[in-house]
Amino acid sequence: MSFRTGAAYAKALAESRKSIAIVTGGRSGIGLSVASKVASFPFIDQVLAVSRSVKETDVAGLSPKITPLQADVGSSEGRQKIVDQVSQLCNNNGGPQKQLRYLIHSAGTIEPIKPILEITPEEMRHAMNVNCESPFFLTTALYPFMTPVDESGVSGRVLHVSSGAAHGAPPSGWTCYGLTKAAFFASYKILEREFRESLGGKVVIGTFKPGVVDTSMQGTIREAPTDSMPVVGNFQKMKEKAANHAMANKARPPPPGALDSPDNVAFFVEYLLLGTTDEEFANKDDSNEYDIRNEDLYPHWIEEEDLK
Repeated sequence: MSFRTGAAYAKALAESRKSIAIVTGGRSGIGLSVASKVASFPFIDQVLAVSRSVKETDVAGLSPKITPLQADVGSSEGRQKIVDQVSQLCNNNGGPQKQLRYLIHSAGTIEPIKPILEITPEEMRHAMNVNCESPFFLTTALYPFMTPVDESGVSGRVLHVSSGAAHGAPPSGWTCYGLTKAAFFASYKILEREFRESLGGKVVIGTFKPGVVDTSMQGTIREAPTDSMPVVGNFQKMKEKAANHAMANKARPPPPGALDSPDNVAFFVEYLLLGTTDEEFANKDDSNEYDIRNEDLYPHWIEEEDLK
């Protein structure tokens, strides 16, 4: 059974109260593709595509629901700018209050890619700020806007775009990325428990690994010198075999040995946001997290004819 015929999907689509969504890292890659996908949900009125440098031209031609918002999530001033914008949208100029239905953390940094003995404290602090501290404090700042607006409402959902680098030692050269993504995953586990046990499950949080995707971060990886990252050639070969799932406009299994497309990841995100119950979305009993490459999940987000 496709998730589009499941009870969770039907319940989500039955939500009549108009809501908004935020996607960080919304200028390109996974963030922009996810913003476009979320904008297609009928109960979403507006999607804020957040990035330090996002412009109108970056979102042009996608959906009139997508609004670019230039803000640095890595600074308190940038996060306050986001909060102020959300407050204005949720208050709806005195009309029916809107909920921040989704907060999707796609922003991140792979830098610096360099030998472990050359990393400076400043570089580690910057990576920790971008990959863990900033999404944590943006989540807590926006929490009040994500709770149901009335007793008949639904819980808001926070989704972390994680990485396999959070689990075990990543490739040499990814020290800062691996450590800070592990902290990002730990923040999900802590927030999930606090939201559920102390705050009554009014907001739920989930996380997933998108696989190896053709994004600007991948471009940075492929340009790294071999003395900083000995396995750089592996990623260059994956680029040569990159799959063009965007042209297919439908979900496909992630391609082995090649880069997946951001649009394909957006189909998996659609399943997580619309095709799961709150308990399934939070996935609290799994010591790892959702993985787009988990073949057991393929029938839940990929049509049967595309699995053959």
